[in-house]
Amino acid sequence: MKSKWIQQFFSFFVFLALIATSSIAGKLLHGPALEQTSVSSTEGSIIIYREDDGDVNHIPTIFIDDDVVGSLLPSEFAQAKICSDDIKLRVASRGGVVSAGQSQMIQIREGKITYVKITKTANNTFMAVIVDEAQAQQTLKNIKTTSNIINRFVAEVKFDTDSLFEFNSAELLPAASMMLDKLVQDINGCPNQIKNIHIIGHTDRIGSQLYNNYLSKQRAQTVADYLVRHGVKVPMSTEGRGSSEPVTTNCTGKFSPQLIQCLQPDRRVVVKLLNGDNQY
Repeated sequence: MKSKWIQQFFSFFVFLALIATSSIAGKLLHGPALEQTSVSSTEGSIIIYREDDGDVNHIPTIFIDDDVVGSLLPSEFAQAKICSDDIKLRVASRGGVVSAGQSQMIQIREGKITYVKITKTANNTFMAVIVDEAQAQQTLKNIKTTSNIINRFVAEVKFDTDSLFEFNSAELLPAASMMLDKLVQDINGCPNQIKNIHIIGHTDRIGSQLYNNYLSKQRAQTVADYLVRHGVKVPMSTEGRGSSEPVTTNCTGKFSPQLIQCLQPDRRVVVKLLNGDNQY
């Protein structure tokens, strides 16, 4: 596994991985449902509410980037703090009619609250309408109840380990700092939104189970150490799962450059950004 030709082979794929990497940190989203509160200058917020339409049989469930914010009975609202400029909002309906809902992009401005009214359509599904602050506040005077769902959002940031480490190594490559610095920036840009960080290392099936468990744990710890050194103060935990959770299904053959390339998706580090009391 430590032969020189393998390391040369992987230097090429490290380069490709860096080119292919898009949004490293993804979107750091929202905290649990809150009372109506203001926001700081470094974050935005969205308040989603439903007027008293008298229908308790059809319930809209609100998703932000496919994560549940809350389900709204008549005269309920949900608030989510947002650490991203753009979100994907979707309203699913359940009851006599079930609808997954259509997604729409909404821009969230720092230091501002965006108000969204949930309205029922003729076929008992729901849609989201952005309203101005004056109109929303007038309605919210009569809405005192928050959604009874508390979001336990978990943002996952997945790193291709070949872009962070050399093959069979837990020492960061120089280019890895670019991606990890972006993650540090995003975490520190959302004060009080991330309560815990859990970092999980994964390997491919090449090598012994004992060694892969060790290597995956060491890589997770290396990422954690980097975050701490660069100012992340959120409590962290690490875990190595070795090759126990592969994502590839069609990689066959003996040890070779082709097999190593095919197994590349299995080699990854997952950073879970937790905003609740999630335990691992």
